[in-house]
Amino acid sequence: MVSAYRTDALRDPTAELKELFATHESAHDFAPEVTRHFSTVFSSSEAFAEIPTLDVQNPPESYSDRSLVRFRAMVQDTSPSPGMYLRRNASGTLGGWGLHEDVSEEEERNVDVGELRECTTVWAVSIPGESDWCQEELSGSSGQSSQTHTPAKSYKYPDPEGSHIGVQVKLYDLDVAEQLKSTDLATFVGILTKEPMDVEAESPPDVPTLHVLFTRPHQQSLVERPYPSAGSSSVREELVNWIASEALGGDVDAAEWVLLASIARVQSRNPPLLPPSVTLAQFPAPPISTQAAPSEAEAPALPNPALSHVLSQLLPLTHTLPLSLATLNKVPFAPESKDEDLHAGALQLPQGTLLLVTEGGVREGKLVERGLRNIVALQELLAAQTLSYTFPFSAFAFPTDIACVVLTEGTKSAFFRTDLTVPLRPAADARLYKPRAEVALPEATKLAAFRDLVVGAQQGKVQVSAAISEYIQQDFVRDRQQDKAITSEDLIRRMTVAKLYALSMHQTELTVDIWERAKAFDERRRARLAEL
Repeated sequence: MVSAYRTDALRDPTAELKELFATHESAHDFAPEVTRHFSTVFSSSEAFAEIPTLDVQNPPESYSDRSLVRFRAMVQDTSPSPGMYLRRNASGTLGGWGLHEDVSEEEERNVDVGELRECTTVWAVSIPGESDWCQEELSGSSGQSSQTHTPAKSYKYPDPEGSHIGVQVKLYDLDVAEQLKSTDLATFVGILTKEPMDVEAESPPDVPTLHVLFTRPHQQSLVERPYPSAGSSSVREELVNWIASEALGGDVDAAEWVLLASIARVQSRNPPLLPPSVTLAQFPAPPISTQAAPSEAEAPALPNPALSHVLSQLLPLTHTLPLSLATLNKVPFAPESKDEDLHAGALQLPQGTLLLVTEGGVREGKLVERGLRNIVALQELLAAQTLSYTFPFSAFAFPTDIACVVLTEGTKSAFFRTDLTVPLRPAADARLYKPRAEVALPEATKLAAFRDLVVGAQQGKVQVSAAISEYIQQDFVRDRQQDKAITSEDLIRRMTVAKLYALSMHQTELTVDIWERAKAFDERRRARLAEL
């Protein structure tokens, strides 16, 4: 029977919805019944995969009106006012979910207020920073549509110039809607239409609108991988060597620090156990033309480092932010509400993103007020894992979970205080900048193992037994007796590094061996710093 429901829903979701209403007409709140029914019909992974995807390759224009689609998206704006709809129209038919009927003026004046229900409207966008391999794994390798798409309200996407889909999403199950927050990731399954924006305007524009039947949230990660997994030790060594050879001029220690930064997540907010930010110092600037330098406003886009391409092969979510004076002075980093419409900022990214910030494009010049605010916004993200949203008369800090690696030419970042600084030691003939196509990929099975290790480590947990905790405390006391400059901050840093080291090895418990290896690893970093 479920299979028959699935076939009917795929062919004509509106008819299936109306038929469901006929059997639950007496239900005071019909929306939860819709959620239960359609989520059950498409509960299996095979059934869910049959639902057509709404994405850049398959934009709204490629679907007929009221098609069933699934839209994997980031919630960008939850501030639109709630809408009202009639659960049952004047003729006794189902209301809501984009179903309307023409009524007379007399019927409008005699609306049965007992049938009025509320729905929540949010604006959702294609997931910023979603890797190609992750998109293919979740959506399949569907062909490119011949339809062209111009995104609606492109200023609501963190990268307005980037290809994306923006959709007005209407949720009728209020229990589901209440759980959604800005930057949350979810797959919305619903009926696609085109309707006016819910804004206070005489003639609001028509935009793609998705009337949700059910939702699948992505709370931990877009993709799931096992933790711990077998054979992680040898895979880890090969992974570190690949990162080093393809992106960091053979510097294995720097590659290990990048790996640790990539798997770091917020463990706790009280007390704060946040992902440590890492600066790769003495990272050469990208090659520039030998011609006269153009003005900052006319400066061409600089190439991304090979590290950007390598990270995109390993992580589900990664975003590169190349800094220049033009970027700092003109591009908003934090979201801002303008005319009751939330404009996205470059840092409005999903939790679990690895942010790669490059300072190689920054040249001498003046920072204006916008530039200073942008630096403050990114520094707050690094230090506290929060991002302030600006509204006309107030600002609110929202929690983030974004790991960050900063690439700088100097001995430390020109703008930001990070938790760890790692001087890069590349080979003399290193190619740190090269096109994506020139990054040598391992064989498919090996690359899949690399992704399993990284994604699994992002989701893993490491326990510290009482015996190991006692050993670490005694070890710290001994070190402090030998070096009075060692402080409690050093202990906290070593604990953070040791846990990340254990995660990268897919170990569920911190051991003496891992502690000593992580400690020696951090000491090598400090020795490099002392040489600067």
